[in-house]
Amino acid sequence: MPARVRGFLERHTASHHYASWVALASLGLTLLPSLPFGVVLVTAVLLDNRRWVRIWLLSSLAAAVGSLILLAFFHHLGWDQVVARFPEIAQSGVYARVSEWVARWGVWALFVATVIPLPQTPALAVCAIAAQPLPLAFIALLAGKGLRYFVYAWLAAKSPQTARKISARYGLLR
Repeated sequence: MPARVRGFLERHTASHHYASWVALASLGLTLLPSLPFGVVLVTAVLLDNRRWVRIWLLSSLAAAVGSLILLAFFHHLGWDQVVARFPEIAQSGVYARVSEWVARWGVWALFVATVIPLPQTPALAVCAIAAQPLPLAFIALLAGKGLRYFVYAWLAAKSPQTARKISARYGLLR
């Protein structure tokens, strides 16, 4: 997978719409999490750090939209079907932690869950069952993803040596 993602990024680096292609990857990796998007974002900025702000903004928006889609999907399924399809969610420590956060903070639990490096899918499933209002949930998701991805993009743009080590660890850069 990392080689395919690297190839995808390298093919589109020269494109005027490079940031949009990275955002598309953000959406896809949010909906089907097979690789941490933060590492993809770092690699994308390393390949073209002149557009790091645009890459960060569009990727944050795409990830928030993807997370909102997952939130709505999990809400539609209901808890019994979520557990039946994703049994690891109920068994993970994330479930207990996020359940407590949702009970205590409501929609702001989404913000916290998207800022810190936690698996996003279990957190979204738990928050979806609590029936958070979608407009507020989107704002929390956008703010959380935006803050998290800002740190990644800024690191890649301003400290490329450190970012290269991170990307190389995941096989996205040689």
